[in-house]
Parts: sequence; C-alpha cells; structure tokens
Amino acid sequence: MDNERVGRAISYLRKRAGYTQKDLATRIGISDKAVSKWERGISLPDISLLGKLSILLDTDTDSLLAGDVIHHDRGWGGVLKIEDNPYGIYAGTMIFDKPLVYYLLGYFMLVGIKNIRIECDSESRNFIQHELGNGERLGIHLTFDEDYRKPLNYMVIVGRSIIYGVDQTRFFQRAMVHPDRFTVLSLPKGMRGAKQGLTFNAEKRIVEDGHVDQINTQYNYYNMPIFFCTAEQLQTIGGIDNISFSAFDLIDEIYTEVLDRGYVELPLNTWDDVDDASSFIRTVQKACGMEVYCLEEIAWRRGFITTEQLKKYGEEQITNPHGRYILSLVS
Repeated sequence: MDNERVGRAISYLRKRAGYTQKDLATRIGISDKAVSKWERGISLPDISLLGKLSILLDTDTDSLLAGDVIHHDRGWGGVLKIEDNPYGIYAGTMIFDKPLVYYLLGYFMLVGIKNIRIECDSESRNFIQHELGNGERLGIHLTFDEDYRKPLNYMVIVGRSIIYGVDQTRFFQRAMVHPDRFTVLSLPKGMRGAKQGLTFNAEKRIVEDGHVDQINTQYNYYNMPIFFCTAEQLQTIGGIDNISFSAFDLIDEIYTEVLDRGYVELPLNTWDDVDDASSFIRTVQKACGMEVYCLEEIAWRRGFITTEQLKKYGEEQITNPHGRYILSLVS
C-alpha cells in the first residue's frame, strides 16, 4: 500500500467534496492534524474509520486504499422511474412515517448523486414538487423535464422497493467502481432449489445456468430494480423515457454486485406490502433509535448541506419527533 498515493487520493476527494481538513476531521471525530498526516503520506487512516471516510468522500474502501480516484472524475446522474400502480400506490404513499419517494431518493443521495431525473405520473409529480420542490433544500437537483444535464453514467431505479441492510452504501459504491460496465444489484432470496436465480462467474459477470465458469453458490440470487450503466448503455435499453428490462438482452455483458445475506428488499405492489413495510420500518426505528432514510440526515452526512442548515431544519420542525430527531444529531 502506497501511503503517498492514498494521501493524494484523500486530499483530492476531500477538496472535491468541499471539506476543509477540519470539516472532515470533525465529521469523523478525529483531529485535523490526523487528516493532514494522511494527506502528506505520513500515516494511514485506522481501519475502523475507513467505512465512514469512504462515505464522506463518495468512494469505496478498496478504491481509497488503492489511491484510485480516476473513476471519480466521471459524472454520475440518477434516473428514478416510479411506475404506475393499479392500487394507487404512488410517490406520496406513507411508509410508516415518511413518503415512499424519500426512500427512493435516499439511494441516490447515499452514493453522492445529486442530479436526479424523475419519470412518474402526474399525481406523483405534483406530490414531489409540493414536498421537495427542485430539491435545493437538500442540496440536490430534481427535474422532470428533458432539460437534464446528461452525465456519463447513470444509476437507475425502477419501481417501488425499500431496501434495508448494514453498510448499504458500500455495495452501491462497489457497483460504481467499474463505470464502463452494466451492473445490476442482486441479493440472496432463498436456498438453492426449485426456482433458479441469477448465475454468474468469478468476475461477477452474469452467465447462463450451467455455464462452465458459473460459480455454484449456496443461495439463489435475484436482481433488484437498481442498475448502473453508461449513457450509451441506457440508450440501448430504451433511454430515460422508455427504460425496458426486457431489453437487457441487447447488452453484451451484464455484471452483478451481490449484497450479503441479511439485506431486505420489500417491493411495494399492494397495500398489504405497504402495511408490512411500515411495520418493518417502525420496528427498526424503535429498536435502533434512528430514523431510516431521513433525507436531511443523509444530505448532512454526505456534505450536501451544512450543520447550520441542518439545525435550521430541525428548529423549523421542533414540535414534531422528526424535528427533534434532526436536532439530536448535532446536539
């Protein structure tokens, strides 16, 4: 491991994120002298700090320790497609204490994506615009129009699924390490048996079942409605306005990033699904004492908004539990 290379990477990513050495040190809970030593190649971050450091610097731990910042120069944008639902489940449907769209936008924000194009029906659009405007309050930019600064790469979310698991950001970021690849996220949903899931090789490239390079896993893996691709690849499967999973066959090579056991995906297709997801979120929040997918908290921890802005938002809502939770983050 090259200390100086790692130090240069930390310095570059810190400045790109808009932090001073003191800002970064405060968010991690160390001294600014320690950050200075990292950047000068005198020492390396303690292993216990790598997870939080990688989140703050919008990278993954492997790239950070390798001093690899080349792929960070590529621009990433987000596309959120909220499909019509026959039961009337839409962006504003409450999942315990927050609307569905908060969870979906949270996925983009966790990996530092600020520019997000949304495709949805008029009811969802009206709700999002009333609730979040153009996203400026959270340090992001939401648009529903073609006037969208087209990035080199896209993170695409289709549908209405809530995903929960420890260190989720790290798995999303790992899918972004190879920006030229078309990568889908997948997770284990059962033991090997009746229904066959995705099959892939040692490089995590999806192959046909029975392929000579196939890895025989103990569990069946199934893809989630989240994928990462180049602008050209997105155009191949229909473009922003007509994203089609059925067109995946047009992509020569598709890779997968597999999430660990213990991750949960909760599709929201019926009102029973909404009830189940609300009970799950309620249980998690009650047990751990934190709000799941609190957008103000994510925006603050990702450096999209300042501590002063966070305090202001908390004070504006001090009469309700959400506002008091926000204030507890900086008290």
